[in-house]
This record gives sequence, C-alpha cells and structure tokens, in this order.
Amino acid sequence: MRRILITGSNRGIGLALVKHYLTHDNTTIIATCRNPDQADDLSTVAIHHPDRVTVLQLDVIDPQSIADAVKTISERIDRLDMLINNAGILPGGVDNRDPKISAFGQLDPDAMLQVFKVNTISPVIITQSFADLLRNGQDARVINVSSDAGSITLRDKGCDYSYPSSKTGLNMMSRCLAGDLRDDNIIVVSLHPGFIKTDMGGVNAHLTLDQAIPQMVETIDNLTMNNSGQFFNWDGKIVPW
Repeated sequence: MRRILITGSNRGIGLALVKHYLTHDNTTIIATCRNPDQADDLSTVAIHHPDRVTVLQLDVIDPQSIADAVKTISERIDRLDMLINNAGILPGGVDNRDPKISAFGQLDPDAMLQVFKVNTISPVIITQSFADLLRNGQDARVINVSSDAGSITLRDKGCDYSYPSSKTGLNMMSRCLAGDLRDDNIIVVSLHPGFIKTDMGGVNAHLTLDQAIPQMVETIDNLTMNNSGQFFNWDGKIVPW
C-alpha cells in the first residue's frame, strides 16, 4: 500500500492530486489543510473513500500543529512513501496581487516574510519533521510544488518580488534536501505544476486541472534517484534555474 501525504489539500492542485491518486490502486492519502472544518469538497471526498483518505489539520507554519500531525500520523503508520509539499500562498492571487508583497514602493516586510514562511521555509520544516517516516518509505520521494516564476533564467522583465523569490528560495531548499537525503534513497525535486486555472492562478491561466494533473502525476511517478535535485515542469521537461 502506497502512502502519500499532501499539504494544502482543501482546494486547487492539492485537492486535484488527492482525487487523482484515488484512481491508483493500493494508495492511501493523508490530506492535510489548515482548516478541515471549512474544507467541504475535501471532506466529501473523504466521506466517499473512508478507508483511503484521512483528513488531518496541519498549519504548515505552526510548530505545534506540525508536531501534532507528526505524532498522529506516526501512531497510525510506520512509513511515508511520498510527501507533496503543495501548500503555498500568493495573497490576492495572480490577478490581484497584494501590493504589499509585489509592488515596489509599497512593499511591506511583514507581508513579504509571511510569503517566505509558507512558500520557502515550511516545505523544509515539514520534510524535516516527517523525515523518519520517509526513510522507512518504499521508493520514497519529496515533491516541492514550485513555480517557473522562480526561475532566474526565465526572468527577463520586472518582478513582483515576494512570490517569485519565495519559489527561487524553495528551489535551493530542494537542492539542499536532495543532497542531505540522497544517502537515505529519498528523491527530492521541485516541480512547476503549470499555470493552472485555480483560485491562485486566476481565469487567465493557460491550463485546467484536468489537463495538467495527469501529466504532473506521471512526471512524479516516473522519477528516479538520478532526477533528485532537479527542477521539472509538469510535463516532465526540465525548467532552467
């Protein structure tokens, strides 16, 4: 039985990943989000698949919430085969970015730091916290959901500062984790999921979840240790740093 933990599972990419992995036999999912009581769509999925989906509260920047989640999960299972660090924020979304995080002249350090806490730091802390379970996993892997907005090579115009930089930082964190976890045979990659029509991506995004998620999952499932530390597009192509 393959065991997968997905953060930020209440909507968008996270929820779509939960639903897609339910089409895979012998797979169970721990679906986490900050406010399960408000995650109606996720709760409905769990109700229909009580033996395969467990919904768990997890605030990825709250140390006590992380510790509680680790304790609860460790009491139920002895290994994790995949961790998908999907939880992330872009206040205001692509279409209405909060100027406090994006507009030069209006930038606010506290607002910017919140983006970095969630997008850059939390995936490392979550991975660190679940490392022992991952070490026991079968063909274990950590997928850090990044963005091609974080590619320095592709940045050829102005920048909205916090979100792209937070993903650039996440990419470096992925490289660091890949090095530290290589001897444990744990694959770690950054993955750009595509510009998808979600609450964050907005109505002008290029892809739907139905278009992107199947290939994204294929890319994830085809990873080998030789791929660890790399930055992939949703369709399996390499994204330049």
